[in-house]
Amino acid sequence: MTAAAVAGAEQAVIGMSHRGRLNVMVHIAGQRAADIFAGFEDVDPRSVLGSGDVKYHVGATGEYRTRQGQKLDVHLASNPSHLEAVDPVAIGRARAKQDRIGSGSRAKILPIVLHGDAAFAGQGVLAETLNFAGLGAYSVGGTIHVIVNNLLGFTTTPAELHSSRFASSVAKGQAIPIFHVNGEDPDAVVRVGQMAVEYRQAFGSDVVVDIIGYRRHGHSEVDDPTITQPLLYAKIKDHPQLWQIYAKQAGADPAPTIAAVRAELEAAHKAASTMQKKPRLRKLPSYWSPYKRGRYDSAYEVDTGVSAEALAEVTDKLTSYPADFAIHPKVKKLLEQRAEMGHGKRPVDYGMAEALAFGTLLLSGTPVRFTGQDTRRGTFNQRHAALVDTRNEAEYVALENLASGQARCEIYNSTLSEAGVLGFEYGYSRDYPEALVLWEAQFGDFANGAQVIIDQFISAAEDKWDLPSGVVLLLPHGYEGQGPEHSSARIERYLQLAAEDNIQVCQPSNAAQYFQLLRRQALRRWRKTFGGIHAEEHAAPSRRVLPDRGFCTNAI
Repeated sequence: MTAAAVAGAEQAVIGMSHRGRLNVMVHIAGQRAADIFAGFEDVDPRSVLGSGDVKYHVGATGEYRTRQGQKLDVHLASNPSHLEAVDPVAIGRARAKQDRIGSGSRAKILPIVLHGDAAFAGQGVLAETLNFAGLGAYSVGGTIHVIVNNLLGFTTTPAELHSSRFASSVAKGQAIPIFHVNGEDPDAVVRVGQMAVEYRQAFGSDVVVDIIGYRRHGHSEVDDPTITQPLLYAKIKDHPQLWQIYAKQAGADPAPTIAAVRAELEAAHKAASTMQKKPRLRKLPSYWSPYKRGRYDSAYEVDTGVSAEALAEVTDKLTSYPADFAIHPKVKKLLEQRAEMGHGKRPVDYGMAEALAFGTLLLSGTPVRFTGQDTRRGTFNQRHAALVDTRNEAEYVALENLASGQARCEIYNSTLSEAGVLGFEYGYSRDYPEALVLWEAQFGDFANGAQVIIDQFISAAEDKWDLPSGVVLLLPHGYEGQGPEHSSARIERYLQLAAEDNIQVCQPSNAAQYFQLLRRQALRRWRKTFGGIHAEEHAAPSRRVLPDRGFCTNAI
């Protein structure tokens, strides 16, 4: 952290699982030990009624101070027990913070992700996250990945955890440095940490630091590791602790330090026992101040209508392109039809309704970020947000060229990933509430691969951690006669998740509803995840519009 501050970083976004989390809160995020201890004292009566989450999952915000007096804001992301699920979330948060700053932000916002060795090798979402690190849609100028390698996954040995020699070998698929360092050599760990920061700042690349050590105690407070690793833990039992080794090497007397630390922690524990209210270890950034969360209130509703004249003006921009642009004949015909739609000469289809919603929002100052597989063209050849020149494959995005001073528009094709990409977009929405952030599944069932993100973050984070999000999930139905895999958005799953105002589930039955839903999601000062199931997947003009079979509601 000191090296990062020296290198010019102003904020660090940290993602990690629960192991060692409380230590990080105190020593990195600058939280008081007394406040941490208070979480175990049940000073809040609600803590025994099933509210919130365990102490090892909640996040923290604070400030890290170097010995030279430099400051680094720290944001430790909340994370469920799915060990690596936080990886893309933390990096998405870093990207949003960088986009807020603008020029020079890559060096100022540093994402750091801590992993266990077993999880790094075994959890697929980590590989998805590493894969998109160098892509323009997801780049943050490099993430520092630290493997806290204790050579043990629960009770499982490395021979049962990964096929390669090192748990870090999964990162060999990327052109990034991997450092292996002995955890019992603190000076070497510090040097490697400095090198990792310097490399990241110089080359804008991910870096992996594999700190190899061991676990002195069991997996949890009640675990006895001698049952499954008797020989290993017989050696660990007689092995001196790191502070003893380092004190001996330095020729220092550790006794005064031991006494001081013990006294400090005992005093903090005593102070915690006198608290009447459980301290809050995190706070939302100031840019969340204008927004409401919690249960729905009709007072949050706003006028989402747009005049015919304004729609016509936006239409002219959406259906035009540079004079020397060699447009595909089929797309040219589509734009001609859309021009008629925008001027009231032809019924508006879902694709045009969406474009008009985005365009009017961008002109009114709302940024739009939209990703998914084939999203720029549209899975069903219905969107064409990016036009491709048939001669040289140059691209033109009309939504980026509506007017000078318009809000930023980002529409990207994602990697072939659901969990990683949706985790990133959720994280982005957490630190850019002003933006309309969307993720699209090609078919509704494609969201299956992202279910951990949907269950543990999108539908539950506000209840568990009081962390709202306004991310939008677009889940097309299909009804293409292709069986269950491509003909259902699993709407019953989302209806269950909507209980207690967790999310909104909306099924528009015509293009006008879709237009208004997108605008309402951005313009209201109430932030709640919106899951939109399209009745006929933005059907092209020639496709049959399904009869009204859905509903549109704020809360179930």
